Amino acid sequence: MTAVIFGGRSCEHDVSIVTGVMTLNALGKGATGIYIDKKGDFYIGDKFDDLKTFEKFSPKGKTRVHFMPDDFGLYNDKGKRVRTLDAVVNCCHGAYGEDGCLQGLLETSGIPYTGGDVLASAVGMDKVIMKRLFQAAGLPCVKYIEVKAEEFFDESYAFTETLKKDFAFPLIVKPVNLGSSIGISVAHGYEELFESMRTAFEFDNRVIVEQALEDFIEVNCAALGDCDGETELSKTEQPIGWKEFLSYEDKYLGGGKGKESAKRRIPAPLSDETTKRIESMTKKAFAAVRCSGVARVDFLIKDENVYVNEINTVPGSLAYYLFEGKYTLKELTEKLVAIAKKRRERKNSLTYTFGKKPSPSGIKK
Repeated sequence: MTAVIFGGRSCEHDVSIVTGVMTLNALGKGATGIYIDKKGDFYIGDKFDDLKTFEKFSPKGKTRVHFMPDDFGLYNDKGKRVRTLDAVVNCCHGAYGEDGCLQGLLETSGIPYTGGDVLASAVGMDKVIMKRLFQAAGLPCVKYIEVKAEEFFDESYAFTETLKKDFAFPLIVKPVNLGSSIGISVAHGYEELFESMRTAFEFDNRVIVEQALEDFIEVNCAALGDCDGETELSKTEQPIGWKEFLSYEDKYLGGGKGKESAKRRIPAPLSDETTKRIESMTKKAFAAVRCSGVARVDFLIKDENVYVNEINTVPGSLAYYLFEGKYTLKELTEKLVAIAKKRRERKNSLTYTFGKKPSPSGIKK
């Protein structure tokens, strides 16, 4: 049985529920839902394919479960196996689900899971390491600096002197390890900058300050496949939101008007030449982070310059809307599961110990 896992200890908890419930409905009766509550407890139960179940979630009538090392089962608190899984579709966004933590847990169990592995997931959540890898691959990024909490609060003068020398307002301030535009703000002067920094440090001990672009457009493109195999690309999109950056409300609440997502132009209104550049850079970014499954790469375009902004290793709605017309969400998810199983088979074929090689069939299914 395939499991869809969603929720989690993250500021993106609610967005993850939407992705998970959509995916669970797409897969139908052949899948089971695993919900991670805000405390980090894992549950299975009835009606996990209904968003109303999670409006005021109660563990009453649900079964708390956990994984076991080297085992394809889900176990309750009494140690009884309650599900046997063949794969996990990861729909968790943000900390503990998209950053390598959940991936490490699933690696120890041996269960195939969708999306990037531990390395790709950790890198994809760390905006500084991500950009360093992009730059090493020859991909352009806007100018940025990393600021640690100790540096900012203990040496604010040195921080401001660095900014005066190398940057100009407006500046964009982001927590290093967070997504969905949470904790992000634009500063047009030092008063706003210091307030933005304090806000960002509420979510992370490291902050990235970038040179903000003006009069730019954002364009996204998704890649589907495996960094060690074939990769296919989606359509491009231009999300339409607030002019300086897309807020959480722009992305998931339609600008605060109660809609499920921001308005989009698909395909993005680009020249053929720029579209080809975006596609080429998407493949390079996917490979640089060593991604697998589906990942969305976000770009900023200013005049004739194209910059890689970031990569999302578990994109909202699994980026299926970018493949719409080619795949349904069910077909896309099934492809992700197939990619995950193939990756697991490759890992199982490797030798991890000296001496007699253990058989992959020794994993308890």
